[in-house]
Amino acid sequence: METQTESKATRRAVLQSIGMVAASGVAAACAPTAAPAPAPQAPAPASSKPREAWEQQWDDTIAAAKKEGVLNFVGFPGAGYREGVAAYEKAFPGITIEYASINASQFGSKVAQERNGGVYNYDLITSNYGTFGLTIIPSGAIEPIRSSLFRPDVVDDKAWNGGFEMGLIEGKWGYAGFHEMYQAAWINTDQVKEGEVKTFDDLLNPKWKGKILAGDPRSFGGGFWPGTTLRLRRGDDAMKRLYKDQEPVLGRDVRQLVEFMVKGSYPIGIGAMNASVMREFLAQGLGKNLKHVPMDELDNKNFTSSILYLLNKAPHPNAAKLFLNWVLTKEGSLTWSTLVQTNSRRKDVEPQNAALIPPANRNLILVDTEEVKKEFAKTMELGKQLLN
Repeated sequence: METQTESKATRRAVLQSIGMVAASGVAAACAPTAAPAPAPQAPAPASSKPREAWEQQWDDTIAAAKKEGVLNFVGFPGAGYREGVAAYEKAFPGITIEYASINASQFGSKVAQERNGGVYNYDLITSNYGTFGLTIIPSGAIEPIRSSLFRPDVVDDKAWNGGFEMGLIEGKWGYAGFHEMYQAAWINTDQVKEGEVKTFDDLLNPKWKGKILAGDPRSFGGGFWPGTTLRLRRGDDAMKRLYKDQEPVLGRDVRQLVEFMVKGSYPIGIGAMNASVMREFLAQGLGKNLKHVPMDELDNKNFTSSILYLLNKAPHPNAAKLFLNWVLTKEGSLTWSTLVQTNSRRKDVEPQNAALIPPANRNLILVDTEEVKKEFAKTMELGKQLLN
């Protein structure tokens, strides 16, 4: 993740590499205000007799996973994700997680290069849908996930809001066990006066030209998510007016974007915030002056960056299968959503980040669908036309 040099021709800079909380302020949503995460534990099979086939499969999977001893896991940036996989280690002693924090936009090219050389390093990745749907799934590196999910409390249709099948990405490629509202527009209340930025049109005020920090719509989810929502709501010209005419500073590095906002480098951020990363700064007492501004043109509903994908030809397939069936149980889902500060789709798990529950009075677009995926591609192409 490296920062590109600032363009000499424009005030726009592009930061190379690869939102979220309450409208009342970052602390309300990102700070771990919920009860501490429950002690992780491996869900035990029911004690019913005679023993069911899935119970034996569960025991066999645990034994095989411990024999492998390792899970090579690719996670989204942020302490919550690292803590989530650490909880798996505690639940199943004897299995060590080799953790790599890589954004999906970087992972696609990395895994393609490695596989061209016959190297298969990774077992499992948690990420969003947009980049995966456009690049990594078509590359042939992903294993269909349904056959790896076998616990009855995981595949039970009644356990999930919207049903179990709703979580299957394109019917088979990954599983979305979590969901939330994406909060795109943020302001620094020390630099933006009360009422100065309330609507999307306020962002187009010449006062903010060159002073907006934004995710890059050409390749980064924090860019093409709000960019696509904006196009669908207001048309392509609205994207031009924001991402080109306002000359925002563009970035792809999640942590760097959040850090710039926390440090007050920019008064406004679009697609520049992440709850898991922000939590680390809040723990240091930083970022409490950042506030989400609801805008239907930019906010959306999505399945978060906790969508689970299996890599084919994985070196540790049983450890990956065990993780999948653990994190989608009631116990695993509660642990993960508490640490990552997201919301489970399970009906028996309370939301752990209430600020990211889509309000019933807002008609937000669900972006994680095959139909909207096509719009992502159009957004990225338009971004290249406008910004290259």
